[in-house]
Amino acid sequence: MTGVEITRRPARRSLLVSAVAGSVATTAAALGSSAGAMLCLTGTAVLVAGVATARHGLVDGGGLVAFLGVAFAATSGATAGPVVFGTAATVVAWDAGGNAVSLGRQLGSRVDSLRVELLHAVAGAVVGLTTALIGLVLFRLGPTRQPVTTLFVLLLAAALLVVALNR
Repeated sequence: MTGVEITRRPARRSLLVSAVAGSVATTAAALGSSAGAMLCLTGTAVLVAGVATARHGLVDGGGLVAFLGVAFAATSGATAGPVVFGTAATVVAWDAGGNAVSLGRQLGSRVDSLRVELLHAVAGAVVGLTTALIGLVLFRLGPTRQPVTTLFVLLLAAALLVVALNR
C-alpha cells in the first residue's frame, strides 16, 4: 500500500467553465438591469464557491440566485435575446458546476477531467443555445407579440424540467 489519499473535490481549473458561463449570464442580465446583473454576479460567485468546496448545495443555490438575476433583468425591461441567452448560460454554469463537483467527488482533484468536463459543458451549451434559438424564433415569429415575461415563464418551465430530470 502506498498511502495515496484522494482529495474529493474538483480540480481548480474545473471552476473555469462555470465562471465563464456565469459571466456570460451576468453580462446578459446587465443589458436589462444593473440590479439583475449584481444578483446574477452574486449567484455566480456562490456557484463557483460551491464548485471550489465541492458542495452541491452551494452550486444549486448559486445557480438559482444567478437565474433570479436574469429573471429580474427580464422583468426590468430586458429584450428577449439577452433573457434567453442569459438563462441558457445560467443553466450551463449550474450544470457544469454540478458535474465538476460529482466528478471531483468520484475521481478526486488529481485526475485530468478537463476534457470530460468541457465535452459535458459544450453538449449542454449546444442544447441550451438550440433551445434558446428556437424559443427566440418562435417568440419573434409568433402570431402575437407577447411580453418578454411570457418567454421567461417558458424558460423557467424548461429550467425546472432540467432540474427535475437531473435528480
